[in-house]
Amino acid sequence: MKKSIFKKGAYIYIEGDEDADTVYIVDKGVVQLDRYNKNAPIYKNILKDGEFFGVIASLCNKPRMESAIARVDSVVTIFTKQEFMNLLSKKPQIAIKVLNYFSNELRAYNEMMIALKDRGVELETPEEALYNHIRYFYNISSNNYAYYCCRRYLEIYPQGLYAGVVTTMMESIKNKIKGAIVPVIQAPYKVYADQQMIFCEDEPGNEMYIIKEGKVKIVKLSSESEIILSVLKEGDVFGEMALISDKPRNAAAISWGKTVLLPIKKESLVSVMEQMPAITQLIFKELSHRIWFTYIQLESQLYDKPITRIYALLENKLVEKGISLKSNDPVKLNFGIDELFRMLGYVASRMEKTTNILLSDSNLQFNVGETIIEKPSQLTAKAKYFKSRDHMAIVEDEEEKIEAGQKKVTIVEEEKAETKEQVEEIIPATVTSDEADSFLHYDEKTQEPATTQPQEELHTISEEIEI
Repeated sequence: MKKSIFKKGAYIYIEGDEDADTVYIVDKGVVQLDRYNKNAPIYKNILKDGEFFGVIASLCNKPRMESAIARVDSVVTIFTKQEFMNLLSKKPQIAIKVLNYFSNELRAYNEMMIALKDRGVELETPEEALYNHIRYFYNISSNNYAYYCCRRYLEIYPQGLYAGVVTTMMESIKNKIKGAIVPVIQAPYKVYADQQMIFCEDEPGNEMYIIKEGKVKIVKLSSESEIILSVLKEGDVFGEMALISDKPRNAAAISWGKTVLLPIKKESLVSVMEQMPAITQLIFKELSHRIWFTYIQLESQLYDKPITRIYALLENKLVEKGISLKSNDPVKLNFGIDELFRMLGYVASRMEKTTNILLSDSNLQFNVGETIIEKPSQLTAKAKYFKSRDHMAIVEDEEEKIEAGQKKVTIVEEEKAETKEQVEEIIPATVTSDEADSFLHYDEKTQEPATTQPQEELHTISEEIEI
């Protein structure tokens, strides 16, 4: 653990950096998070005293999701990944706060992904949403899932708006149920048969789960169709968002094959984290992985031009395979050009211009059922070019709107330094703790302390820990 001073305008780290082994906390000052894709959301982009950043990429050992820039002269404490995990294991109350922040960030990304598919859909109450899930499963004769949702609806809303209709539907399918609706209890575990619903979207939750054996599909209903958000395996954690944030389940969970789960109830979460530091580390590791992969899936869909989306997707596939984007060694991906288009919802026969661009790229080779990338580093350079072009198109469009009087836009900031070497020229050397402490108390009359600003949920973390 060490402290560093970053002058105004200095980059603390750069989006895409692969050496993401460190986590940061703002001791004094203001840090801004920024992304190259201006359409990509940042859950919280201005960080002040006591707030952590750089956590997700560090914990899941993936490239940085954003750049971090000092907006005023700032003192930042730098933790190694292990030091940060040790801190959370010793302070479970702090861990809960950070988990709450993570769960809300993941929920925001998931909802934005669904919004891309469901533009214009009117928002529902949790009761209406649960009833609509019942109708969906009932209408497609998915009787076990419909029965489970009916039972949960009547438990949650016994006098609800749809209680009478739900009771009738439940009676009509009770003799069509095949297999179990509830799990077998083998304390401390719950055992589910294949394709058994663990929980339904929009029901309240009081447990999170660690998968001991088997797999779990996380599914979300969108415009009366099913979207698989992820498939989780042994050692993965799920269900934590509803438990930590007191909100309804964001998606349904369904077993895939025989599945054995270790449930952790809300009221026992703090004591479990105190007594079992390994559980704390597992929860943070898995949640950070899920946030990172959900974000890159979302980010690749937020570019305007198809060719940009395709190169962004290919970059993401390399990262998923654990391939460095700086590598110059060939990589084979197990899908062809037609499958590549389908992943983004395009019809290959209608993508002649984009196909020609891909086929003319000497760094790419397409065969039946496979794509070969000769040099990932060249793919990344090409992706950066297309992303930059999309970004400039967004800026030009906004400027036209200003001239037409349609709306006001903020002038786009100067692009970040092209290479890490350029950035490192303005990043100062690490200072001693005494020097940093001196800076914290230097000339406070000339600058309003950040603590005078309204305090967010995580601002109090620095007061609760011993650095």
